[in-house]
Amino acid sequence: MNKILILVSILIVSPLSSARELIYEGYPMRMIQIDESGSQTTLLNAPQSVDYKVRIEEKDGNYFWASRGDVELIPSRSGFYITYISVTGSGYIRVLAPEARTIFKELPAEDQAKQFLYFEHLVHQMGSITYHGR
Repeated sequence: MNKILILVSILIVSPLSSARELIYEGYPMRMIQIDESGSQTTLLNAPQSVDYKVRIEEKDGNYFWASRGDVELIPSRSGFYITYISVTGSGYIRVLAPEARTIFKELPAEDQAKQFLYFEHLVHQMGSITYHGR
């Protein structure tokens, strides 16, 4: 009987311990594409913003770029910013640290409208794509 209780406890707790924690989710408002022929800036509409959202998750002290193929990320903090760098060299995400986001939320709406909470930089073939958003 004790073995059955232990087994049931393990089965119940295991899925919970394998869950990931959402660290950051942001929606881009602007996309800048650069390639050998030049650069192009595009303002994104709501559906595009959802399609290109960024999502960072953490599990057991490891960070993942969940919105870009679950690539592992290495966080680096400097002042009010945290930069999550891809271990594959495919890009990085820079976000305002949680306490800076708290300060941002206290700004008047017109000041918030002029600022971004993150940018995401992707190396793409012989160019790059950078998203700016909240």
